Amino acid sequence: MVKVETHGPYTYVESPVDWFAIDVLAVLTILWVLFTFWHKGVRGNNITRYPQIHMAIPYPQWRRGLLGEKPAIGAGRAISAFFKTLFADVLAMGILKCEYGRSEREVVHTRGPKRVAKFLMVWGFVFAALSTTIAYFTFPHNMIVLDSTHPARVLGMVSGVFLIVGAAIWLSVRYKEVGYSGKQWWQLTGAEYLPVTILLLGVSGFVLQAAVLAYANGWPGADTFLWFAVHFHAIPVAAFFWLFFWTKADHIVYRIFWRIYDYADKELAGANTRLPPTTLKPLNKTGKEIQPGY
Repeated sequence: MVKVETHGPYTYVESPVDWFAIDVLAVLTILWVLFTFWHKGVRGNNITRYPQIHMAIPYPQWRRGLLGEKPAIGAGRAISAFFKTLFADVLAMGILKCEYGRSEREVVHTRGPKRVAKFLMVWGFVFAALSTTIAYFTFPHNMIVLDSTHPARVLGMVSGVFLIVGAAIWLSVRYKEVGYSGKQWWQLTGAEYLPVTILLLGVSGFVLQAAVLAYANGWPGADTFLWFAVHFHAIPVAAFFWLFFWTKADHIVYRIFWRIYDYADKELAGANTRLPPTTLKPLNKTGKEIQPGY
């Protein structure tokens, strides 16, 4: 028997998955993400391995000759750089207006559609985080709201639309720019991993919501549909978090750290700066988007 309850102005149905199991999986996922970030990012020096420096200067030489002579970046400067990166580059997508090639003189412009796609996906995850947080603190234990007017549902639907549209635009741009026509274009750990996974996250989220509504109203075949929807949504969620740092998508996180270092380093720039000097001769043509890639 489906358990439906009314709390205040909203109607709730019993969750098909116990919240304790969800909490356990969430904790394990967080621990795994932290471990992989430490293993791949910190131990692998990826959070400090600027790609343009690594290509222009041998990494051990850069580490000895540049980092070893740099004055330490203070906590205040680092915190200021973090918030500037968060609001100016990540949320406002300022970092996507242009991308540096192998030197700061080599500005590689990112086309509008890809910037729009990334903007939508970033804010899709922001809305998803807000929706999840509101749901966790406002839903009765082991219950899911049915009303589409609940703030958690509204933000969740906006998030799903942003993720689906953003991922679809990204895949369309990737298909055209790389020329996959007639070739095997799917690469699990390549550039397609992230948009495909995000697209599945958005689509499966709406499928799960439809299954919950069918389950609450006792529609024929609702139990089977709900079982399918739960697994259809759980697999992309697990793939996104558990595989992220083992794919080429991990550079997105590292790029945030590189940008923080870049801002924090500006006041310390000089002969022994962390970044290559602006007089460094460009190695690629300018005005073109790096192909293939993000």
